[in-house]
Amino acid sequence: MPAAVRRELTDPKTPPDVRRWIVSPPVWIEVRAVEESSERFPVKLHDGERESILLAEAVGADVLLIDEQAGRTIARQRKLPVSGTLGVLERGDTLRLVANFGEVLEHLKTSGFFISEALQELLMARHHARSKHRGR
Repeated sequence: MPAAVRRELTDPKTPPDVRRWIVSPPVWIEVRAVEESSERFPVKLHDGERESILLAEAVGADVLLIDEQAGRTIARQRKLPVSGTLGVLERGDTLRLVANFGEVLEHLKTSGFFISEALQELLMARHHARSKHRGR
């Protein structure tokens, strides 16, 4: 992750669970400085989104995890493959890596992640369809 994302995650406005998590992140997280670019983006992005896009391009990332809509749009315009947190969660559920999909959604919401009721209902309906298809 770029250094700007780490700074955002330690900001006092960030939910406490997230701040605690980033203090001792998983071993697979590597924080990298991003070489600044004089390039202008078509819209104003937060430092985290801007640095994430630049880092993904620099390392040739397989996928860029980004939830902010403006950042996703720009990343796609730059031909970067993107996924959001919910896409990763659904993929994990499809691969049977998520023990309790509904609880994980609720935990995300309590940690400050916004999920509309309509989207949560859609995600749960797809989860139930996957579970039924697998014979759970």
